[in-house]
Amino acid sequence: MTDKNTSKPTPKDEGKAGEPAKTESPSKPNNIPDKKSPEHTSASKTSTTKTTPSKSQNKKSSSYIELILFVLVVGFIAGTIYYLETQLKEQASLQRYALDEAGKKFENRIQQLETNNTDAQQQLGFLSENQKDLNDAFSSLLKTRRHLRNDWLLAEAEYLMKLANHRLHLAGDTNSALAAMQAADERLHDMGDPAVIPLRKQLAEDINHLKAVSIPDISGLSLTLSALVKSIDNLPLVAPQAEETTDNRAEAPANKLENLEELPGMIWADVKKLLVIREHHGRVKPLLTPEQHFFLKQNLILKLEQAQLALLDQNQPIYKERLQTAMEWVIEFFKAEAPATQNMLTQLKELSAVDIQPALPDISASYRALKDFQEKQADANEGQS
Repeated sequence: MTDKNTSKPTPKDEGKAGEPAKTESPSKPNNIPDKKSPEHTSASKTSTTKTTPSKSQNKKSSSYIELILFVLVVGFIAGTIYYLETQLKEQASLQRYALDEAGKKFENRIQQLETNNTDAQQQLGFLSENQKDLNDAFSSLLKTRRHLRNDWLLAEAEYLMKLANHRLHLAGDTNSALAAMQAADERLHDMGDPAVIPLRKQLAEDINHLKAVSIPDISGLSLTLSALVKSIDNLPLVAPQAEETTDNRAEAPANKLENLEELPGMIWADVKKLLVIREHHGRVKPLLTPEQHFFLKQNLILKLEQAQLALLDQNQPIYKERLQTAMEWVIEFFKAEAPATQNMLTQLKELSAVDIQPALPDISASYRALKDFQEKQADANEGQS
């Protein structure tokens, strides 16, 4: 230890010896003299002398701290590794257990699949045997009936031809008969057999005969008759001559008797007025009362409606007779010079000239040719068998 009674150092020496103190108060200027007490000066000297051994102690303490920190870090790392290893082992054991369970389930599933596969193979064997039997049966069917499709198409053509003949001769329906014949020709075309060419040739001739038939417009004629029925009320009646004579006679003034000598002449004149003789060429038309006028129009309407029914039934005699009677009534009881009467007569003449029942052709030749073809085909099949 240093002596406390040493002499007071100079300001220069204080500056050198007090460098540690300088670090504690760097803001103090060097040229200002130190005003501390002698005890403080001696204490500062003592602290100055003790700075050297404290550095070594600090170094040792820092090394101890670093060692402790290193040990702690190593221990923490080791603990972490141990914890992670323990967790991994637990997870591995759990996964191993799960894999064992899945393996057991998979083995059970494999056994079930093997059992199902065995059953499926047995069923497949049965199906293969059945398929073989079906193939043998189908092969035998094809051998015995090689023209099965053509036979079916031929049967359809036969039915259509028969239907066409029925519609034509029983119902007079040429449109349906033509459609059936064309459909039969399509069936023969689908056969693709050259042997049916003569049959199709005869069928084409019958189709041309049907197309040549003049088919009347039944719907249009029926509508025309309906329009004529509605126009009957517009026809003017014939004015009789008897009415005009009666009116003139009523308008003639009566002669006045001036003396008795004129009396015989006046009596004779009155007697001559009581008897009027007229000369008529032809049948005398009687006068019609309002009731007779009403019944005349109703009977004319009835005639036209009967002609309409005969048209729909294609009954040519009744159709023409009803129209002819209607024309005679129009000429006899209505004014011939009226435009409505002229229009009525013109349309009635046009309607009566229409042939609603044209001559129907014979289309049975193609059907007979088809039956002959079927008989030849049946004989050929019997010969082959």
